[in-house]
Amino acid sequence: MEGVKRYCVRLLTHNEQWKEEFQKVKQSIQEQWADNVLDIQHVGSTAVPLICAKPILDVAVRLRSVRQLDPSFLEALGYDYCGIQHGNPLHHLFVLRGPGEISLQHIHCYDQTAPEFDRIVGFRDYLNAHPDAARLYEALKKDLAEKYPDNRPAYTKGKEDFIQNICEKF
Repeated sequence: MEGVKRYCVRLLTHNEQWKEEFQKVKQSIQEQWADNVLDIQHVGSTAVPLICAKPILDVAVRLRSVRQLDPSFLEALGYDYCGIQHGNPLHHLFVLRGPGEISLQHIHCYDQTAPEFDRIVGFRDYLNAHPDAARLYEALKKDLAEKYPDNRPAYTKGKEDFIQNICEKF
């Protein structure tokens, strides 16, 4: 994975190697957390072949219990444990960074009761099934990347309404 400098936005055309990288990460997580894993999905724009994406692998892991989450496995592989996300104790994040604080991978861990897992998987599936919506999303992403090349939070916020509108369709 090429990665993106922390807080920055950089979009690349789709790369088939992203799918291969996901399979390696999935296998590793499955082997280590086997009894606690219910599902592992490749999410985010790197999982939508029709559109450009920030070259950061996003992985969603649905766990039987996020309380049984053992961060030491991913930490031993170099991931930073970023803890609870958005004040939601059912969502934890790990980030793998390369030299210079380049973000390479985001591992989102969700308790089985967390609806966010279904939301991000559903969003990915909707874009893959609706090429016109995927192209609109790509155009929005390009516009926002041009406006906010050094402000990933503003870039992400700018996508919220589009994402919410799509999620209301499924």
